[in-house]
Amino acid sequence: MELAESLFGEIALAGQQIDNSWLIKQTDALDRRTAFIYNCRTIIEIDTQSKQGVLSSDEKIYALHRWRNFKRHEAWLSLLFEQISGIMRPENSYDKKRDLILPTPNYGLLAFDLKVTRQPRALGAEVSDKKLAEWFYSNQSRQGRFHLANRFFVVGNPESLLYEVDAARATIAKFVSNNNAFVHDISHSNGTKSVAILLKHSN
Repeated sequence: MELAESLFGEIALAGQQIDNSWLIKQTDALDRRTAFIYNCRTIIEIDTQSKQGVLSSDEKIYALHRWRNFKRHEAWLSLLFEQISGIMRPENSYDKKRDLILPTPNYGLLAFDLKVTRQPRALGAEVSDKKLAEWFYSNQSRQGRFHLANRFFVVGNPESLLYEVDAARATIAKFVSNNNAFVHDISHSNGTKSVAILLKHSN
């Protein structure tokens, strides 16, 4: 795993090339077409692969957004491993539902999928943490990454704050000091249950 400082530097460079508009809708087909992003460490590599794949300008912006989100995810994951005592990596690093394993107050060791995202425009900032977690489960994409497993949500408001390393460290420190306050039991309409951790990351 790359160091957090380096990862946050790369996503800052990506942010200089794109705004918050993806221009085209996310689909499994486009995700397959831009899957090369997971093998790119720098913006230069993204440019090279986009040319080799003959991507349109909109598709390249799509790829840059996916890459920035991937790097953002990796940056926050790196910080979590830096700051949280007892955190562990899953044996299968390719499991889409298991990014990290954490000791929890009521359940012992649990695996979580990390989701780093912005505050949804459909909800006000005053919504409770549990209601916000429920909203994310109910409104997630029905494409390839859909699941109801345990999730660790980091919610940026504004989204730009998610790219600031010092602010990110401060938010994680709040979780470390009182992690029980961020853990929520979530019941789904199909009868299954999840454990969600939700950190609001705001000014």
